[in-house]
Amino acid sequence: MKRIWSVCLLLMGMAFSVSAQSFYFDIGIGFGWPTTKIDGNDLSDILSGSKVTDIGVDLGLKAGYGPFGEIPLYAVGEFAGMGHRFQTSDNYMQFNSYIIGAGLIFYPIPLIQLAGTIGFSYAADQTDLQDVVLPASERGVAWDLSAAFDFGKRNSGFLLGLRYFGSSNTLTSNEKQDSSIISVFVRYAFRHKIQQE
Repeated sequence: MKRIWSVCLLLMGMAFSVSAQSFYFDIGIGFGWPTTKIDGNDLSDILSGSKVTDIGVDLGLKAGYGPFGEIPLYAVGEFAGMGHRFQTSDNYMQFNSYIIGAGLIFYPIPLIQLAGTIGFSYAADQTDLQDVVLPASERGVAWDLSAAFDFGKRNSGFLLGLRYFGSSNTLTSNEKQDSSIISVFVRYAFRHKIQQE
């Protein structure tokens, strides 16, 4: 874990040592196909049924600086997460995983945005079932990768893309919660884009 953070801090330090042109910000929501495993046991296999709805949602925001010089690269911090909800007509159980980390965004061409983040993670699971207490999170690591179309030639635009989010958290019960989602997302983005020839 210390090595991961050392690499993240080194990359951020190198990026900020070069003059950035503008502030970067994006925020949005996605819906997709989640997986949650507790000690390797897939909860979709255990909790699914004809009366159970299995829903996956991700939310997130990024803020940072860029581009650096003529390189279409942005250094960002990210706070994001996913929720995997099992819902019946009467009750629900939801498994939430979050990331607080550092990342990079790159534009190979002005229309396409590629992004990746790695950082700390924690789980905050919840349910309305009486007498059921879900264990809290102690520590974890999370990462995400995304590819999106960036619509908008000026500073404001919208991102439409695919995102993979994964996390691994140790719970206070000493169990391991592994969560992931592949989602389709839309985000509002404020950024200075380099118009490549």
